Amino acid sequence: MADAGIDVTGTESPVVARTRLVPPRLRAETVDRPALVARRLTSPARLGVVTGPAGSGKSTLLAQCHAADPLGAWLSLERVDNDVVALWWSMIVALRTVIGDFGEAYRTRLLGGSGAVDEVVVSVCNELAERDTPIHLFLDDLHVVDNEKCRSSLHRFVLSLPDGVRVTAASRRLVPIPLGRVRANGDLVEVGASDLALSALEASQLLSSFDPSLDPAYRDVLVARTEGWPAGLYLAGLAVAQADDVGAFVAGFGGTDRDVADYLVGEVLESVSDGDRDFMVETSILSRLTGDLCDVVTGRSDGAETLARLERSNAFVIPLDRNARWYRYHHLFGELVADVLHRTRPADERLLHRRAFEWLRSHGEIADAIGHGLAAGETDAAADLLSGHWFLMMGSGRAQTARALVASFPPEDVAHHQPFAIAAASVNAGTGYSEAARRWLDVAENATHEGPRPDGMASNTSALAIIRAGVAPDGVDASLADSRTVLELEPSGSPARATAALFVGRSLVMRGDVDESTEYLEEVERGEWTNMRAYALAELSLGQLGRGDAERALTTANVARALMHDAGGDDLFMAATAHAAFALAAIDLGDERAARVALRAAQRPMAAAGQAMPLDATHTRLLLARAALSLGEAEIARGYLRDAQAVIDSISDVGVMWEQHAELMVQLEALEPGDDGAGDEEFTERELEVLALLPLPLTTKEIGEELFVSRNTIKTHLRRIYRKLNASSREEAVLIARDRGLIRASDDRQPSSG
Repeated sequence: MADAGIDVTGTESPVVARTRLVPPRLRAETVDRPALVARRLTSPARLGVVTGPAGSGKSTLLAQCHAADPLGAWLSLERVDNDVVALWWSMIVALRTVIGDFGEAYRTRLLGGSGAVDEVVVSVCNELAERDTPIHLFLDDLHVVDNEKCRSSLHRFVLSLPDGVRVTAASRRLVPIPLGRVRANGDLVEVGASDLALSALEASQLLSSFDPSLDPAYRDVLVARTEGWPAGLYLAGLAVAQADDVGAFVAGFGGTDRDVADYLVGEVLESVSDGDRDFMVETSILSRLTGDLCDVVTGRSDGAETLARLERSNAFVIPLDRNARWYRYHHLFGELVADVLHRTRPADERLLHRRAFEWLRSHGEIADAIGHGLAAGETDAAADLLSGHWFLMMGSGRAQTARALVASFPPEDVAHHQPFAIAAASVNAGTGYSEAARRWLDVAENATHEGPRPDGMASNTSALAIIRAGVAPDGVDASLADSRTVLELEPSGSPARATAALFVGRSLVMRGDVDESTEYLEEVERGEWTNMRAYALAELSLGQLGRGDAERALTTANVARALMHDAGGDDLFMAATAHAAFALAAIDLGDERAARVALRAAQRPMAAAGQAMPLDATHTRLLLARAALSLGEAEIARGYLRDAQAVIDSISDVGVMWEQHAELMVQLEALEPGDDGAGDEEFTERELEVLALLPLPLTTKEIGEELFVSRNTIKTHLRRIYRKLNASSREEAVLIARDRGLIRASDDRQPSSG
């Protein structure tokens, strides 16, 4: 399949459009199950689930339901759909087979990454409700989807299905989404393995389609020994049709499902021509088959014709598109014929995988190609392929797929491959796996690379420097130096320059050199990478706020938030940085309600951030703690400060963040919950100092300058003073304090000039 079925230009991948949206073709000898279909899966329940072992007829049952439903949409799921972005792209493409322009307004948001999925799921449900079309979505092979984000999004989708929309799914295992609530609401119909087993009458009909003269006694034996297992009976029927001595065949038929399948495959393979048998064995390594690919793997030139002939002869070849260009083997048959290859021709496996790797690589099938490359022992070539495509995969929302591919490589086999180690460090850092990112960074620093780099970087030095700058194991100054090295070495137009400029800007901010950072952040903001532009805008907003331009800061932060949202980056920590900047600007302008909304919005991306990019995550946590303290949210602030402390303790150089953290901890300690004794509590020395300055014509910022503390610290003291005095304003606090003798008229002095 093309890279996850997603084309970054925004169009449907041809593979998704042609090979996965059509159910298996119903054959003349397929046993119809009208009673079961009518009684169970055609009920008005919103969700139908068919579970059973391989070869139990799940797909056939679904196909019969689909054939009877004029508004049925079909999607055959594959392992590449075990990525939440790819899954929902495929779901939308399937729905478009019924409603041609479905999802047009929002589907390309998925290209921004997994952060857009929650919004897209809501949009899908809303559009289905607005269309008011009684669609029935059929999902085959749901068991391949077990990624937690995929499960969560499917669960949300099922719980939000509008009236008239139904989903029926087939899975080898229990479906990977919680069904308790759906079951309790009476919205679930379940068909299990016992329901799928053929009755004696149904089995008799199936076997008679192969040999109408088959002795009823033989039929009964086969039904009993297969316990109604549809695939076993189908295989038995094929063998019966080819057997010279049916009685002897039936007498020797038995054993476990696997034993039965092994025996029958042997019978089938021995009954076909040598050429067809070799073809099936050699192409068993492929999850999907097309003529050109089969020709490359087998060294023949009749792949398309052979596939069509095998499909017509019911040799377990299933067409995946209406044009009969792409096929797959019946899953059980494919697994078994692959076992034949492994047992009888083990020396050929690597060669066959190598041929598949070359074809898939040249046709842009990156994920499948890498799997065959590893199976072929072409570890370096597969590592080169991943090293050259990880950046595009991460940028197009395929972060989890990229990480799964990284994890598929045995670490010891790529310890020498420096570009792969850099890719692995980057992918793990970008997906929140800090320990793995640091391990791969260590590998990259101890490996070498000669010749052109597959990732397009100008040199090994700059490639290593950009990863060190992000992972930042040695702190702010080292990250700044690494970032500047990249800017010096990478030519104009290099994609690494924008990242390096961003790291320079944020490092300067962390050192306290906010004004100097502006030049670099503005360069990033003028670039094309949306996530980095948003992060730069958030930092620019903070600089504007520090210079007293809160209104402009609010606007800039809001643009940053919109960019992250439109790019599907709501789950990335850069979105939390934008929310923090917006909240702080809103607080400065007196809009606490908007600030609280932004503070809540930041919690989700920060929960997923981990410590993979520790300096950036700590910087953002301190911003959010500052906003939380200004809003009186002590518990939220305490959590962010605790997480920030872990990084500050582990990295020797965190710039001014150490001082920022210490100041925020003072504010947190001052922000204690009130009690019924408010109004009788004693004032601290610092609170009395603040109280003495309240009668003067000083702003909050100026009071902080008088006492050499930040404006936010003064705000914390003021909140505590108001509570202790039971005052609701500065003027009221001054009056009450004078009545109680806490301040005197003589305290109404001019501020100091120093």
